[in-house]
Amino acid sequence: MASSDGEAHDGIDPEKARSDAFQRLKTICVPLSQLALTLTRDANAENRFKIVNGLEDLAHTLNTIPPEVYSAQLGDYVFFPLSHLLRLGEKLDDRTTELVLQNLELLIRNTWGKNLNPELGKQMCILITFFIDDGTASDPTRSTKSVSDETKRAGSRALLQLFKAASVSKALRDVFKDGDTIPTLAHTIAVVVKILMDSDDVDCELAAADCLRVLLISVIGNGDIIATFLPGVSSTLCRIITPSIKRAHFKVLAKCVELLALLIAHAVPDNDLDYMRDSDASESISDSSAAMAESSSVAMSRHISGEEESHSSCNSERVRVKSMRSKAWIEATRHQVKLALDPITRLRAHQRPEVRMEVRNFCARLLQTCFKSLENCRSIFLITLIFLSSDSDYDVSFESFDFIRNFGRDNEEVIDLVKEGVYSWMNGLQRTLSMQDEPRKTALLLELKVGIDLLIDWDLDMAFLQESFVSNFLSAVSLTASESPKIVASDVVTSSDIVALQHGGLIEVSRLEDGRMAFPSLDIQRIIGANATEYLEQILENVGISTNGRKILNDCIRIASDSENSLQDQQVAYWMYVHMVNGVRKSIEIFEDDSTRQLLFQSAENLNDTSVALIQAYMDNDDIAPADTSIVLVSLEALSLSAEIMGVDFKLSLMDIMYPVLNLIASRSAQIRQHAYIALNNIAISTGYRSMKKLLVDNVDYVLDSISLRINTLDISPRTPNILSVLIKLAGSSSIPYLDDIIASIFQLLDNYHGYFRLVEGFFEVLKAVVEETSIAYLTATLSIENKSRSQRPGIWDLETLLTEIQRKPEFVLDEKELEEKHEDVSGLKSSETKASEKDEFDRELAERDEHPPETPEAWTSPVPKPWYIIVRRIANLTKYYLSHESSSLRYQLLDLLHTGMPILATSEKDLLPLINDTWPPIVHRLSDPEFHIIVAALGVISDYSKYSGDFMASRIEQVWPTIRSLLPRELPREREGRFSRPAQLYNAATACICTIVRHTRLKEETFNSILESVAPFLRYNNDLRQAMAEISSDAVWLYFNV
Repeated sequence: MASSDGEAHDGIDPEKARSDAFQRLKTICVPLSQLALTLTRDANAENRFKIVNGLEDLAHTLNTIPPEVYSAQLGDYVFFPLSHLLRLGEKLDDRTTELVLQNLELLIRNTWGKNLNPELGKQMCILITFFIDDGTASDPTRSTKSVSDETKRAGSRALLQLFKAASVSKALRDVFKDGDTIPTLAHTIAVVVKILMDSDDVDCELAAADCLRVLLISVIGNGDIIATFLPGVSSTLCRIITPSIKRAHFKVLAKCVELLALLIAHAVPDNDLDYMRDSDASESISDSSAAMAESSSVAMSRHISGEEESHSSCNSERVRVKSMRSKAWIEATRHQVKLALDPITRLRAHQRPEVRMEVRNFCARLLQTCFKSLENCRSIFLITLIFLSSDSDYDVSFESFDFIRNFGRDNEEVIDLVKEGVYSWMNGLQRTLSMQDEPRKTALLLELKVGIDLLIDWDLDMAFLQESFVSNFLSAVSLTASESPKIVASDVVTSSDIVALQHGGLIEVSRLEDGRMAFPSLDIQRIIGANATEYLEQILENVGISTNGRKILNDCIRIASDSENSLQDQQVAYWMYVHMVNGVRKSIEIFEDDSTRQLLFQSAENLNDTSVALIQAYMDNDDIAPADTSIVLVSLEALSLSAEIMGVDFKLSLMDIMYPVLNLIASRSAQIRQHAYIALNNIAISTGYRSMKKLLVDNVDYVLDSISLRINTLDISPRTPNILSVLIKLAGSSSIPYLDDIIASIFQLLDNYHGYFRLVEGFFEVLKAVVEETSIAYLTATLSIENKSRSQRPGIWDLETLLTEIQRKPEFVLDEKELEEKHEDVSGLKSSETKASEKDEFDRELAERDEHPPETPEAWTSPVPKPWYIIVRRIANLTKYYLSHESSSLRYQLLDLLHTGMPILATSEKDLLPLINDTWPPIVHRLSDPEFHIIVAALGVISDYSKYSGDFMASRIEQVWPTIRSLLPRELPREREGRFSRPAQLYNAATACICTIVRHTRLKEETFNSILESVAPFLRYNNDLRQAMAEISSDAVWLYFNV
């Protein structure tokens, strides 16, 4: 409606618009005036109802009139009926009073404004105060009348508009600043402060706070007068700010903090110190405030009764106000302000950034205006601003830090305060980190961090801190904790361990945009908390680029490199050094500086040398405690940082670090493995390699040379095969062509050290890794072999087919007698002569392949390169001598190796069948193994043999069937036992083996009937088994179900 009136006014004469507005208001004001006069004689409910309706219509109409249409004359006309109602005073009900005050606010804001008559403004202040005063301002224990929050809100807003008009009108402002008006204002302030304290309406509280701010700051603005009201108003504001007294809305808190800062800044500014009296105040602040309140009450009473105050009393009051401030008063106020700061500084941790920003403004304003007068509060202001400099809200943190930086740059007193604070916080670092109060600990570390940042920004010498910095960190920080859980794996690093590393399965790892990985936290975070650790690291990074950073860096690297120091001191010193160097690296990305760049590269070389030395010391000490491994973790982070600094130049250091890092990936500690893996990944990215695999393949000779040297010098430990296994699994199949000599040496080592089952397990893990990577490399080729089934092989239907089938059979198949003679010693380990001949045969094959290739080589049909196939075949053939080993884990490992290698071996049937013939007897023996998981694995290998060799297994299946049948349960395993129970696993393995045999191997009719009879109880519940049997003889299966 207001916009439509405005649009209509745009096209007509302004006088016409005012005339229309006058007519609209006239239809409301005239009846309202008559009702107001009637109400003085007959205040019945009907008249009150009509007045309320009239006031509501009047407020609505005033809101719809465009601002440019208003005039002072229009305001005087509308005020006429309101004046009749104002004369009724306490006879008005609450709702009518609220509407009168609302209309009065509209008139002051839109019609009179700065042209308001000073005397009328003074009278309105008294009247509005009277209407919203419930009596508790003078006597908190007694309320003279009930005033709703809505009426108080309307009155506060009316006063706010009145004081805004006074702030831009000199005449009206002079009236309010005049001595005889001070008692009136004292009562008004007391009433509004009481509303601010007691109201539960947020809008009412905000209006009251704005009203006080405009009156005291914009209208009065006199330090002497404000000092008179400061004790009472500040006391109430502090009570509102204190959460235990009142749970104020965050907007109200912000307003109160702002108002308190303005009051203090006007009452005790540095600029007024020279004008204050040396003598004590003639009376106390509380006495003066009480006198003000009493005088204001008398003034209001006299106004209502029509009496006037004497001018002489006003003059005496004015003199008393102006004489309030003295140096003694400043001294007393200074201590009171310091006490009042406690609830305010607590708001620095308020959840709303609006409140925290006002706390920042509070401290900044008082530091600027009251630096001398409130010298006892300087440190509190500074500490609060320092705390807010690390606020989560960017605006709060930036504004806080920027103020201190600019304000203290040339202020020696501020600089000294910051230095004292940093020195105190640094000396108390040990006590701080041991605190159980996390918020307090975080606050102190934040203060230390920002304090150091300020000193660095001011480019100041921190010699006062240099001597104690390292020693304080060494005594306060502990990188290890014996109670911290450590994930420890077995001695052998398996394929699952490497898969876990590659997929972040051990510890959650975040990958950065450039491909690098972020290191997981050290134990320090478990001890002192993640936030505290982050702040400590930031402190170290900033100290690294300070003017004294070079000296502190030298101290740290000296302690870390000296083996005479305790391991704990070495760990902490090196951790400090790494993070300080990282700070230098970050600074060089922003500021190009030759000296800093030189320091950075020198530090990178120190990182390389020290890390390799510490890692080597760790590897040489087998008795090192698990809780003391943090030095290794820090060293790995250091190598990653050094590679990031040096870039491609770091390739020159790969010769020294490749073997140690791979050694750590083979560590028993999962935490060290994870750290080493991340370090190697980051080194690959930093040195320009596309991936870690590419890094390993290009530099595999460094690692193999180190391993070969240890093998040749018989410097062998269980970790040696682990390192080789890790290399193969990480580098993939591309590393296999480099392993001929190593594999030949492994065969020899297995011959010499077969009694050391851990060493044997480790070497077979290496051989298994070779087989696995070969299978992965030729996965597509092996899948085509794996998918071949019995239905794809032609049957023997005529003589020609029979002859072809006979010719297909290999000529070297042995009869049962020869087989028994060949493997009469299979239950034990092979003799040294046999093992030696195996190695000699392998060496001879490799030599013939390399030096004397056949003149007319036989065509190689396997998709797997012949050298790779020979390696896999020799590895598989070696298993037959160790399948009876006393170590059950080794037996299972060998069976798993055969299972993994079968897809590769099956690509050359000519070589596969002799292998099956040689390894068959020990496999059969494993069906009687005391460990049931060995039996399950053996059934899996028999299933693979049948799948890939087909009818070649017919006679062998005839032989082994009674043993397999004995493994079948008499009844189906119970579901409640679970699929991982021993009966369930044996049942699943046996039936899966039978399915494969039936599908891929042609059996005699008697054997098939025996199998059908044995598995008949399970056909109803095992679909795969039923389908496999039906493929051979569907009639037999049908008869079972129907006869």
